[in-house]
Amino acid sequence: MTKSAVIGAIDAGSNAMRVVVAEAVAGRLPRKIAGKRLPVRLGHRAFTMGELDPATIDAAVAAFQTFRQLFDAHGVEHYRAVATSALRQSRNREIVVHRIFQETSIELEIITGGEEARLIRKAVRNAFRNRPKPATVLDLGGGSLEVIVRNVARWSSASLPIGTVRLVETLDLGGAIDAEGAAMVRRYVRTLLQTFAPGGGSDGFTPVVACGGNAEAYARLIGEEFDGMAGFSVASLEKLLNKVLPADVNTRMKELGVRQDRADVMGVAGLILATAAHELKAEHVLVPKVGLRDALLFEAVAGVPSQKDSAQVARAKAALTAARMFSARVGHDLTHSERVRELAVELFERLRNVHGLPSKLRIVLELAAVLHDVGEVVHRRSHHKHGEYMVLWSRLPGIESPELEMVAALVRAHRKSMPTVGKHIAFTALNKTRRDQVMQLLPLLRMADSLESSKRQDVKIDSLTIGDSQVKIVLTGDGDAPIDTGELLRESDLFEKQYGLALSVTET
Repeated sequence: MTKSAVIGAIDAGSNAMRVVVAEAVAGRLPRKIAGKRLPVRLGHRAFTMGELDPATIDAAVAAFQTFRQLFDAHGVEHYRAVATSALRQSRNREIVVHRIFQETSIELEIITGGEEARLIRKAVRNAFRNRPKPATVLDLGGGSLEVIVRNVARWSSASLPIGTVRLVETLDLGGAIDAEGAAMVRRYVRTLLQTFAPGGGSDGFTPVVACGGNAEAYARLIGEEFDGMAGFSVASLEKLLNKVLPADVNTRMKELGVRQDRADVMGVAGLILATAAHELKAEHVLVPKVGLRDALLFEAVAGVPSQKDSAQVARAKAALTAARMFSARVGHDLTHSERVRELAVELFERLRNVHGLPSKLRIVLELAAVLHDVGEVVHRRSHHKHGEYMVLWSRLPGIESPELEMVAALVRAHRKSMPTVGKHIAFTALNKTRRDQVMQLLPLLRMADSLESSKRQDVKIDSLTIGDSQVKIVLTGDGDAPIDTGELLRESDLFEKQYGLALSVTET
């Protein structure tokens, strides 16, 4: 990229939504042009009831309509929009994602805790590019506390359920907090931190960096600096907490000059930050004032597509939209298929070093995931065969031969027998190279479908580790019922045959 491009980033957090628009030039830091923060609390009811209420969904869609207007006004060419803990937690997250796309044409991606930690780490590393790297990063959001620890050259992370909105709503601590409530929060934070870092508090965990709106608010209120970077000493934080905790929301707003949506969570936030700092034996905490949106912009600069790639991205989005509209037109419910698409994309991205497929084939996998069960509108039995025929004759805009046949072949083979030349129409129509690519994509589709086989909508990939002879997948779920790992393990033979790696699946 030799000339500038306009890029955008959206962070749909649990306590607020943020958008930023920037000018990007290859090899330079993005130059911010515009930005906006909207106090839409996606975490409201998400952590207590497990889903968003209609009013919150309407507010989220309205916020994204504002973001779309901002994108259009500045001519944004490339963007990434992500949602974090609140939507990861919500059973009705697909309604939110679907409505936002339908009404704003913005694709909202619900990222895992691991991806959230990776992005925060990237933003912090950039902020410390001319400084010694921190040992520990705390990213405090409305739904979770991402804890990222560096041990020599290796980073490890955990997404802990210690978000501000989560604790305020589950423990009813939105106003003044008495000594008993404060002690309860500190015990809870201390216990969870010790499970991640047993014996926490060794000097190996310092210096400590804190990210997030609440950390920035405390850094502003306390007004300290350490080696030229904003932050706060733990002693100063504890002193300010003596004023914050007994005050109600209106008093905090008036005396500290903070917004209402900050005032009602900052007591809990201060307790979390102070307790974490004590556990890590940090005398002070650095606040670089960076977050998810900064990392999204950094990656967007490197990923701004060329004119040719831009057209490819546009065609891919058009094809996905057309596939969704086709499914809706024939009366097929996309709830399960969209979750399979999300999981398939995650597997495609995490296993890039294993499958080695070009990025342009990701859309083939996505379309196959969206359409893999569309044949059910004809009949549940043999729906994979009906689906193959429907895809071949759907004439979806944005997808042409041979990719169309590849999608149809994957739909046909997502269950039952493997693709066979002479028996499977779409697979037979492909040349050898394309058939090989279908066989490489097929384990990813079948694994994603098996992860969502129970249609629980809560099974997530907590971690995926690629070893010399084995791929280890650790799953997690929000429900009380154990995850059925058997479905995924049944795909292990196909995975091993295609990639030469054994598949290990466990549950946290």
